[in-house]
Amino acid sequence: MKQLVEYLKEYLKEDFHLGYYLSIAVFLAISFTLNFSLDFKREILNPTLESPLGILYFAAFYGFAYYFAVFAAAFFGRGTHLLRSPAFWGVTAFAIFAMALDNYSTNLPKLLVAALDLPDPVVNWAGKCLWNLDRVVALILPILVYRRFIDDRPGVFYGLTVRGFDARPYVFMLLVMAPLVVWASFRPAFLDTYPDYRGSHAEAALGISSVVRYGTYEASHALRYVAIELFFRGFLLLGLERFLGRAVLMPMVTLYAFWHFGKPVPEAIGSIFAGYILGVIALRTRSIIGGIIVHVGVALGMDFAAYLHGAAPQ
Repeated sequence: MKQLVEYLKEYLKEDFHLGYYLSIAVFLAISFTLNFSLDFKREILNPTLESPLGILYFAAFYGFAYYFAVFAAAFFGRGTHLLRSPAFWGVTAFAIFAMALDNYSTNLPKLLVAALDLPDPVVNWAGKCLWNLDRVVALILPILVYRRFIDDRPGVFYGLTVRGFDARPYVFMLLVMAPLVVWASFRPAFLDTYPDYRGSHAEAALGISSVVRYGTYEASHALRYVAIELFFRGFLLLGLERFLGRAVLMPMVTLYAFWHFGKPVPEAIGSIFAGYILGVIALRTRSIIGGIIVHVGVALGMDFAAYLHGAAPQ
């Protein structure tokens, strides 16, 4: 834990600018207030996904978050050259449209499940597993395209390395966060959201045990968070650092916070701090493995906490 604190202290010493950080904080405070008072993402934005035009709406939504942080960085004297760089605009636009397509692709599992004509008890289980796997593919595929056609540098694949990795600090982080998960699990908004899969008696139709049915879902759930870390801390941070330099962190954090709109308020607010801390760690260690451990651990822990409140698989 001491090493993680040192990473944060060193980075803040090098990067902190009161005006810049304050502008991001005010922007996020206003955005959070408007989103959660209007339920903007769930009630206004998500319905647009019924049409391909929803891709453009989501791209504008995510672009608003990302480019505000970029323009704020330029205004406070860092990264001004980015606004004149065609490579910067091209690569970041590609990343933002990839996120928008990820949202739109969530329609595909529903269509696939409907086409397979599965038994009723299997529909919910298959739909949830395919939804997780769809997001894995939708987030990782753009990274592979970027790596193949744009970023041909040799070396580690965007932080997927255990070189010099020490798991102990991240296990400690999980232990610190466990009480927060327990506290959140007593809030109605949390239990309305988690667990995403609540059981559907699929094992009888599939000829498997409930342990296998539940374990298969949670494995797909865990893979989803591996993909999220690879996209945000790997691609958007380590991958785009060569274009943005020091200015790479806060746009990612702001975008990550917007990505959590629609989640319970404590989780969405926590994503700001989690995005910043995991981002600093990734930049300092050049690895996203620790972030994967923390993210998967918290995600599965929230499901487990919800099950303990009576939402156990049936």
